[in-house]
Amino acid sequence: MQMHGRMARVPVTARQKFSEAAYFYNGMLPHRTNPVVFPYYLSAFVSALRSVTYYLQKQYAHDKRFTAWYAQKQEAMKADPVLKMLHEKRNTALHVEPFDLCFKQGWKMPDRYGGVITTTFLAVREEAEPNGRVRTFLQVEKDGPEEEVETQISWHFTDDDPADVMQHCYEGLQKMDAILKELPALGLEQE
Repeated sequence: MQMHGRMARVPVTARQKFSEAAYFYNGMLPHRTNPVVFPYYLSAFVSALRSVTYYLQKQYAHDKRFTAWYAQKQEAMKADPVLKMLHEKRNTALHVEPFDLCFKQGWKMPDRYGGVITTTFLAVREEAEPNGRVRTFLQVEKDGPEEEVETQISWHFTDDDPADVMQHCYEGLQKMDAILKELPALGLEQE
């Protein structure tokens, strides 16, 4: 037996598109130590976040209250360094080529060492699982057991950017959410 049907078109509102961006942001969190999967979520995030304003325009372009307000918002978004950067990353990924990501990788010291390991032998081994997840193992003392420690990876858009990609994305979400929250004051309902 086979069934046929048609799904509802989703997302259809700017708020729903914002929720899609938040979904992909939340998807990045558990995959921070996966250099294969993390960029997929990041790419989807920047695309969804950028689409919020497209959906906003489609929803309200017919309303004069929106038109005047949105012209000012567009100028503010163009001047905002985080929104501008995320917009550029989306355009690069969509129209040119994948954008580069830089990373800093390390591991979290186990609490039992109190922040200091005093030893004559320390070995750190990393391995990548077939799914891309990076795991880190630590061995203290030559005859000591090898133990898995928490891998830490921070992603950056440039080598010299002190802010993590996740911070930029979170700020982008906050700023877009603030824009959407202004709609009721204009007499426009968020759907």
